[in-house]
Amino acid sequence: METVTGASTLDALLDPASIALVGASEDQSKFGGRLFRMLLKHGYGGKVLPINPSRSSLFGLPAVPGLAALDSAPDLAVFTVGADTVLEQAQMAAQMGVRGLLVISAGFADAGERGLEREQALLRICRESGMRLIGPNCLGMISPSRKLVLCSSPVLDRDSLPERPIGFVSQSGALMTTYFDRAWAMGGGFTYGFSVGNQADLDLCDFVDFLIDDPKTQVICTYIEGIKDAQALRRTARRAQAAGKPWLAVKAGRSSAGKAAAFSHTASVAGDHDVFASVCRDEGISLMDDMGAMLLLANSMVRFTSNTISKVAIVTPSGGGGALAADALAEQGVELSGFSASTQHALAVHYPAGQADNPVDLGARLTQDCTEVARATLDALMQDQQSDAVLITASMCPQEWMAALIEKIIHPEPHWAKPVMVAFDAGATSEPLRQKLAQHGHAYASSSLEAALALSAWKRHGQFVPRQVAMRPSACQAPSVMPRGVLNEDQSKRLLAHYGLPVNLGQVCEDVEQAVAQAEQMGYPVVMKIVSPDIVHKTEAGGVALDVADEAGLRRDFARLYANAKAYKADARLEGVLVQAMAKGDVELLIGARQDAQFGPVVVFGAGGILVEMLSDRVIAAAPLTLADADRLLSTLMIDKLLQGYRGRMLDRAGVLDAIVRVSFLAHDLRDTEFELDINPLIVAATRCHAVDARLSIGA
Repeated sequence: METVTGASTLDALLDPASIALVGASEDQSKFGGRLFRMLLKHGYGGKVLPINPSRSSLFGLPAVPGLAALDSAPDLAVFTVGADTVLEQAQMAAQMGVRGLLVISAGFADAGERGLEREQALLRICRESGMRLIGPNCLGMISPSRKLVLCSSPVLDRDSLPERPIGFVSQSGALMTTYFDRAWAMGGGFTYGFSVGNQADLDLCDFVDFLIDDPKTQVICTYIEGIKDAQALRRTARRAQAAGKPWLAVKAGRSSAGKAAAFSHTASVAGDHDVFASVCRDEGISLMDDMGAMLLLANSMVRFTSNTISKVAIVTPSGGGGALAADALAEQGVELSGFSASTQHALAVHYPAGQADNPVDLGARLTQDCTEVARATLDALMQDQQSDAVLITASMCPQEWMAALIEKIIHPEPHWAKPVMVAFDAGATSEPLRQKLAQHGHAYASSSLEAALALSAWKRHGQFVPRQVAMRPSACQAPSVMPRGVLNEDQSKRLLAHYGLPVNLGQVCEDVEQAVAQAEQMGYPVVMKIVSPDIVHKTEAGGVALDVADEAGLRRDFARLYANAKAYKADARLEGVLVQAMAKGDVELLIGARQDAQFGPVVVFGAGGILVEMLSDRVIAAAPLTLADADRLLSTLMIDKLLQGYRGRMLDRAGVLDAIVRVSFLAHDLRDTEFELDINPLIVAATRCHAVDARLSIGA
């Protein structure tokens, strides 16, 4: 596998023979004091060099007043001092030949313009000397596997740090240690934990690359706030796929800044988080909304590395709990399994007729011996070929029922080879059962919803389909001179026609006599639309007249459109009225495209018309697309049921797919400029589809 420079650097920094702690202290109210004690407590085997100008010894180790007083350069220097002194200390470290810095100190890009200047100066020092930088403004790193703890969190004040084959990279130091604590409580652990801070030098992808190369790490968890290098994210995701290591992620900031955009619907329906989510989908990163569910899934995956999830069986001591769990799974897109005949036969021995369905309710059992019925029920479900996993919901029922199930999970039959998740919806009563699972390394969910979120992400992980290289359709080429600026509808549609899209062309008429002549030439009925660079949504402005049947209606509507436009926006520049043939169909779609600041050209498509924002039925993908990719993504939308022949009426779905692909190549051709395209609606009929309204803005 390809070796990545940042990952190689980290491997060296994580195996230092000596560490200098600038700002070391015995005072446990200070970062430098807690970090120093944790490093010693957890068995670091190298040389620790405390730096403190006021003390000659700390925790029994000799201290020196500054880096310059050391006999030789340490491999790694850790700074917990104030930001104002970091640059001077970093310059000294560079002169000594220190290989790497870990800067815990805040007050850099996190602290406004002055802090950003300080961070840039720190980065220059590192780059000029070849020194690598972790942070600044981070909480450090934790490696149970290497007995290297450079973190000040009080949660580390424990006798041992449990290790599991899971790596964790976080852009929040507090969240990193919070979920270390949570993972330990639920029977999990980590190989490494990295708080990346401001990512001035080494960034999140460098740490993920390191975990991909690490033989002890099988699953990678990340908490993400922002991505510095979009191409690095794609490259690293593909390395994780090639290595067979699931990459799970939770990202903050799901609200979209794009909702404030005014040019078209496209910006509002393809916001920043939506684009990020589409990249994760396309590159095989399992994006989740819940940190606890991410940890649960990671711990389940390391036990069952090759399992895929589609359908789930539920076992519950409470009919109500089972029903709620079934609802949670359904809402997350996970089906309940329908048991095979052999499974039904095995369960029928212990349950009355009709009570051995999914969910299986222990409260309805015939067999009174808890241990016997728990073993028999789990054994039947573990052998059921229709079930990929078993979810046990632990609610407030007789604890001996749950204890019997937990006992069988801890001591499974040799032939059991599918995951079992336990969701504890109850409170303190279930604490002994939680502890028993944790003691045996079985992670558990804090609720049925958390388990459903984990199982849903597991299902999506198993359904990953890598994107293929897109081939340009015929008659789909950029014009010799690409137009620039804000194009009106007529200009936009003529460019779309150049790319081979079916459009409903017309003529912009500056006066009513021109409009009458155009309508007579193309034939009634016609559509009339006001043309103005200052009016984005023509329907909202009363600037559209549909099904104009004759000359009298045309003259009346021409005047009305002008009057409505002026009433809507008094200073609007009016360029005329676009007259075009009336196009009719059964379904209205949106196809849009825009330049994303991080990830480049993207295309968005889904339900269109005046309800585009209300329905929220759409999908986003990087451009360009193959027909197969467009087909697969379109099939995830509710509106695709109409395209595929709802109630027997087949529509031009093939034409829709072709239009999506052609728009994606237009977006690809505009990849070096700012642009935004909005086709709304694309009207779909039985035999063809038409782009009947379009708006395009292309930067210089």
